[in-house]
Amino acid sequence: MAQTKNIADKIWNAAGGKSKWESTKYIMFTVSGNSQHASITGNRKFLLDKQSGMVRFEGTLNRNNVVAIFNVPNQKLIHIFDENGTEIAAQDYRGLLPDLIDQYNIDLKVLSLPASIASSSLNNPSESKIINAEKLQKVDFANFLGGRGSVYVNEESGLIKRIDMDDKSYTVNGYKDIGNGLVLPTIFKASGDSISYQKVASFTEMEPAKFNSF
Repeated sequence: MAQTKNIADKIWNAAGGKSKWESTKYIMFTVSGNSQHASITGNRKFLLDKQSGMVRFEGTLNRNNVVAIFNVPNQKLIHIFDENGTEIAAQDYRGLLPDLIDQYNIDLKVLSLPASIASSSLNNPSESKIINAEKLQKVDFANFLGGRGSVYVNEESGLIKRIDMDDKSYTVNGYKDIGNGLVLPTIFKASGDSISYQKVASFTEMEPAKFNSF
């Protein structure tokens, strides 16, 4: 248990600390790759209010460029606008809300990989490996995106450098301070597959209009 807590603490510290993650109220990110639903294509942008569960989505739904505002805990689509800012009848898109919420949840959990892994069920660290001239500690996890796998953590920095899951191995890099001292990974690469977060930022304040208008 002590070893498990130690590695979780290392991962949290590398990300800037658990308290900074918990005190971050708003996160904005743009992501490409890892689209799980045919209804959502191209780059997608999310802005979330961690406290209220309100989310603003800008991207392509059913081949239409839209801005959608929804609440994750309430599973409610509140507004949807076309690319010119004209409001569309929400009922026309309510059937796509489960896809949108699922994609958002996956994108957020991958971006916040250190918090996701440090908060999941970890086994005691097993063997160490030298990968790309780095000494990495292998740690098995459960309950991340509903599955099990392993991460490889730099023993000195606490940064996660690789994740193995669902028969895929992703290298993890592009770590960026997104504000408030919070450090998150932005690039995940596997053979024939990659996930990239082009823009990521955190905020302590946000205009309320972002969650109720175009």
